[in-house]
Amino acid sequence: MSQSQRTQTPRTVDPGFAESVDLVFRFAFWMFVASISFSVAGMLFLKLVPSSMSFFGPIYSKLVKTPTWTFMTILGILPILMYGTSLGWKRMTFFVGWGCFIGGASELIGTTGWATVGNVALPFGAYEYTSWLGPKLFDHVPYFIPPSWYAMSIVSLDLARRVVNSRWGGILVGSVFMVLWDVSLDPAMTNAFPFWNYSVDGFFYGMPFSNWAGWFVVTLIILIGYEFIGGGLNALNNWAPWVYLLNCVFPISICLLQGVYGAAAIGAAATAIPFLAIWFVQRRRLDAVAAARI
Repeated sequence: MSQSQRTQTPRTVDPGFAESVDLVFRFAFWMFVASISFSVAGMLFLKLVPSSMSFFGPIYSKLVKTPTWTFMTILGILPILMYGTSLGWKRMTFFVGWGCFIGGASELIGTTGWATVGNVALPFGAYEYTSWLGPKLFDHVPYFIPPSWYAMSIVSLDLARRVVNSRWGGILVGSVFMVLWDVSLDPAMTNAFPFWNYSVDGFFYGMPFSNWAGWFVVTLIILIGYEFIGGGLNALNNWAPWVYLLNCVFPISICLLQGVYGAAAIGAAATAIPFLAIWFVQRRRLDAVAAARI
């Protein structure tokens, strides 16, 4: 199935170019799957054969960082390939730039402690990144982080538009879907692996509630920009649910393998919500069409 066939779009796309983009997307997508599979398989092997750590110990950090950095890199590329031909490259460039800018700026504010209300550091609560995600922007935010904001926010908006038709409805629901991804992500990245740390002992595996509130507000700003400045997301992609699901399954798997079972269970329940909502809405629409034919 070609990229032009996979998207609902009014744009006229050159079939040959769209097919080339589709081939690149498929290669990147399966590399994405491979990076996740390698990480999960490696963790499972070390859990089943703890003694193997004596052999892998000297290169353990590379075994963790290589697939993780590959995963983060491809995550930023996939939405460009998914939506670029249908939205147009000018609009896509704005989406990438806006999502990275707002996401990156919010992370800088959060990690520098630049803004506080009372004892709460805005927008996520007091935290800092470790060295596991590599070089950092202004020595505070890993370069991989801003692209992940744009990538998952546009995918979350895609899923939200399957549930609601209005722009504001899509913005609000998309922001909620983005927060639901973090339900499993944060425990995996702070308890299983120390990719970042909070300076407070929050209610959810060390994470403060302000983190989810911050995720919602920052995503809200990003999606408002997409819809009201960038021209909106008028093309859905059939791969979006898979990209969202993989991004949730990965941290859920990490939580399971590292013994953070409660977070894995709650994260799995949170992950199910967008898909149940889409199924419910589509079922109602099909029922309405069937009723109209009677």
